[in-house]
Amino acid sequence: MMKNEENDLASGTFTWKIDKFSKLNADKCYSEVFVIRSFKWRVILYPKGNKVGHSISMYLEVADSSKLPSGWTRYAKFSFTLVNQLDRILSKTTDHEHEFNANESDWGLKEFMNLSEIHDLSKGYLVNDICIVETNVSVRKGDIKILDNETGELMDFKGLGRIELAFLPLLEEVCLLHPSLIECQQRRSRTFFECAFTTLGRLLHFLKTTKVKNLNQDGYERLQILWDELECFKFDLTWLQPHVQSVFGMKNMTGRVDRLREDVKILENEIKRRRLMLAAAEVDLERAKEDLVKAEQGFKKIGDVDCVIGYPLA
Repeated sequence: MMKNEENDLASGTFTWKIDKFSKLNADKCYSEVFVIRSFKWRVILYPKGNKVGHSISMYLEVADSSKLPSGWTRYAKFSFTLVNQLDRILSKTTDHEHEFNANESDWGLKEFMNLSEIHDLSKGYLVNDICIVETNVSVRKGDIKILDNETGELMDFKGLGRIELAFLPLLEEVCLLHPSLIECQQRRSRTFFECAFTTLGRLLHFLKTTKVKNLNQDGYERLQILWDELECFKFDLTWLQPHVQSVFGMKNMTGRVDRLREDVKILENEIKRRRLMLAAAEVDLERAKEDLVKAEQGFKKIGDVDCVIGYPLA
């Protein structure tokens, strides 16, 4: 993929912690449904392999494929990572890309990793019978839906156009406080007016319904798209811009927290690795002590170790 194509992608990561992995009896297991870039996905895992007995199989599935309109397609670039819980560097990652559709709503790898390697506890892929799978999904920015809860029900706004019903109370509120919002658009065409105030309504709705604790990378991406679109309509947004910029400022803080969290995770894994090494060394030490005792006892049976060795004369 070319660099400019990669820049057109937006991504997110889902972590699936699978407990009691060695006791899974089902042929096929599903992760919970997760949302990345407004699209619903889930991971399908075959713990004993999909028609292969020596390896696990893993696939990414469009979770709501049965509800999508006829002829739908969805491009995604994605990767699976089986996390090595003792040394992150040894984690197993595979990369994929696929144009999902009604006939191919899941895609992945039939032979992901050998079962014997996973169940070898010294390898680090299975710790306390827990297996961790990370799935990174990237989709085209142009495919991202802005809001999931637009009803499509339109109502008249100021006699100038029809707007999404959910946005009307928000638009009424800000236009009352900032009349220039209406004034600057009154000479525009009806279509232009509807596009402008629908975009403003989407931004206001996003800010009104999104909690700070839920503002992840996906949320920042949506907000940036909305803000960029809104600037095209030449509203006077001096009253709103400082607030939106402060929200973007949170991204840097969030990024720092995420980096520190990752550092802590790396150090915790390193401590686990060293503790296991120490435990193994202690076992080896006890065995060496036992061997030493046996060797000393055998040596004493030879006789007086303080006597001169001498040599035979005949």
